[in-house]
Amino acid sequence: MHKASAPAPELYWAEFDVRQQDLEFIDNLLLEREVPLMMEEMSEALVAHRLELLQIEQESRSNSELKAYVPGDEYEVGESLVFQSLDNRVGTVSSIREANNPDLPPFEVIQVSFEDRSGPKEFAARFHEHALNLVATETGETDFATSPEYILERYGPLITSKIEARLQESTDTVRIAGRWFHSGLLADISEGHLNLAEAVLDVAEGGPLPTRSLAEHMELPAGLDPLLTEFSVDFALQEDERFDEVGPAGKVLWYLKRLEPDDVLQVPERLAYTPRAYDRERLTEELLALEQSLDDELSEVKAPDTAATEGITLPILFPHRKAGTLPLSARLQPLFPTAYEAPRIRFILVDERTRDRFPGWVVREERYVYGLGDWYSSNDVPAGGLIKITPSETEGEVLLQALEPRQRNDWIRMVTIDDAGNIGFTVLKHPVGTAYDERMMVGQIDEQALDEAWENGEQRRMSPERLTSQVFRELAKLNPQASVHAKSLYSAVNVIRRLPPGPIFAELVTQSTYEHVGDLYWKLNESEWKRA
Repeated sequence: MHKASAPAPELYWAEFDVRQQDLEFIDNLLLEREVPLMMEEMSEALVAHRLELLQIEQESRSNSELKAYVPGDEYEVGESLVFQSLDNRVGTVSSIREANNPDLPPFEVIQVSFEDRSGPKEFAARFHEHALNLVATETGETDFATSPEYILERYGPLITSKIEARLQESTDTVRIAGRWFHSGLLADISEGHLNLAEAVLDVAEGGPLPTRSLAEHMELPAGLDPLLTEFSVDFALQEDERFDEVGPAGKVLWYLKRLEPDDVLQVPERLAYTPRAYDRERLTEELLALEQSLDDELSEVKAPDTAATEGITLPILFPHRKAGTLPLSARLQPLFPTAYEAPRIRFILVDERTRDRFPGWVVREERYVYGLGDWYSSNDVPAGGLIKITPSETEGEVLLQALEPRQRNDWIRMVTIDDAGNIGFTVLKHPVGTAYDERMMVGQIDEQALDEAWENGEQRRMSPERLTSQVFRELAKLNPQASVHAKSLYSAVNVIRRLPPGPIFAELVTQSTYEHVGDLYWKLNESEWKRA
C-alpha cells in the first residue's frame, strides 16, 4: 500500500491554483496590514503560509494510515484516499467501472466524492503505465522548509498570475498602479471631493499632480490615516473617467483627461495602420536584419537581449516627423518610462545640447511617444534626420539630441505634387538642418500642398501592392542604374501610407515584377521596366 506522503514540490508548485482559503488569507492580510500591497508582497506571504500548512500536514501524516491514490493500484467502493496532486484532499470511492478506450490497455475508472463537496471526479485505477505511479514511488518524506524566495524564483510568474486572476474577480479587493487594497477599508470619496480634485488639476493646466497634492485641497474628513486616504483617493479617481493616471511604474500622477493632447488620446492620422496579412516566411535574412534596424514600432521583431544604456541613434520616419512622435519600437522601449497599468505616461524630454525641457507622452498600447513636434521644427530635423535618444540619470526624464545641427545644402530626395495632385519624388538641392540617413531622407518643398494632396488624393487609399509598385517606379527613375534600395522604398511609401517594413519587403520577394540585384537593391525586370 502507498502510504500518504507529501506531494513532490515540483508537482505541487507547478500545479499551483488559488483556493478559497487562499483568498481568505489575502483578505485577512490586507485587513491586518491596512496598507496597499504589491502583488509580489502578497505572493510571498501566501507562499510562506502554504509552506507552513504543508509542514503541518506532513507532521500530521506521519502517523496516518490513510492510503494515497496511485493510478496503478486497485480500490474498493467506500475506500477513503488521499490525493497528493490535489493538495492532499481526501475523497471516498463511490463507484467503479471498466474503462472503454480501445487505444489503451484495460483499466478501471473510479468515481470519487470529496469531503469539501466540490463534486465527484473520476480517476484511473489499475492503470500501470501512468506517470503518477513513478511520482508516488519516488516521493517520500519531503522537506517543505524551502524558502518562499526560492519558490517564487522558480514558480513566481505562475503563482502571481494565478493570484492576480482570482483577485480581479473578487469584489473585496481593488487595484491601482500595481498596488492592491481591501475594498472594505476604502474611505468614502464623494462627488464633491472629486469636483475639487478636478478644479485643482484645472488650475495646474491639467497636471500632472501626485495624489497628496490633490488630497490637500479636497476637504477630506480629518483624522484619516494618510496611506488609507491616498489609496482611497487614487481608487476614486481611477473609477472616474475625467481623470487619467499618467505616472511611471512606482509613482502615481494624475492628469485631467480633457486637457491631454488629442494625439495622445487617439492615434495621429499619419500613424494609423490597418494590419494586413503577408508572407513573412519569405523574407530573407538580409531583409529581416534591415527590419530590425529600422526601429518601426509596428514590426514583428523581438527586443534585444540587453538595453542600449549608451543611447540609440535613429532616422525619423516621415509619418513620425509629421506627427511629432517617436516609434516605441522593441529596441527603444527600455529607454522610456513604463507603468503597471497606465496606458499613457507623461514624462520630461530634455534637449541634451540646450538643456531645454518639455513634456512627452508614452502611449503604450499604440507604441509611440508624442510631444516632439516643436522640437523637430526648432532643430530643423527633417524626415530621415538622425537623432539620438539617451536614458537620463534623472528619473522620469529622457535625453534628446539632434546630430550635427547645422545648415547645409545637399542633393536629397524631395516630394513633388503633380497637376493632378499625385505625390511623387525627385532629387533637388535643398537646405538640411541636421545629419541624416540618405536612404530615409525626404524633403518637402511645399508642406501645405503635400498635406492637401495626402488628405484629398486617392494614393493613400491604394492597396499596399499597388502603392508599393507605383512608388518603386518613381524611385527607379531617380538614378541611372534604375535600382531601388529596400530602405528607400520603405521610407518613400510611408510618405503616402503608413506601412511597416514587412508588407513592403514581402512585395519585393514575392512579386515577379521585382528582381534582386544584390546588397538590398532591387530593379524592375526588363519587361516591367518597358511598361513603366
